[in-house]
Amino acid sequence: MQRELLRSLQVERATLSVVVATLVRKGLVEQVPDHVDQRRKLLRMTPAGQALWDALPDLSFIQEVAFGDVDEGDLAIAIRVLRTATERLDNHSRRETGA
Repeated sequence: MQRELLRSLQVERATLSVVVATLVRKGLVEQVPDHVDQRRKLLRMTPAGQALWDALPDLSFIQEVAFGDVDEGDLAIAIRVLRTATERLDNHSRRETGA
């Protein structure tokens, strides 16, 4: 469900909506109503989206190489600081553009 993706990615709803709309427009993802609750939206990769996903290189090693020996507490602090900075920049940008 789109709501679960929102929680998993920890982004704002508006940000996810823009990303999903772009993926839908490009034919990589489709939104379908949940068969139990029509108000809910399920996201499903299209064949083109799956082909693109399958062609992506495996980058799972990056986290281990970049952060493997970094203390978890230090990582948590860095994530918190970067998340706060990003939110502040987003809020500032919205005020500047009137959005």
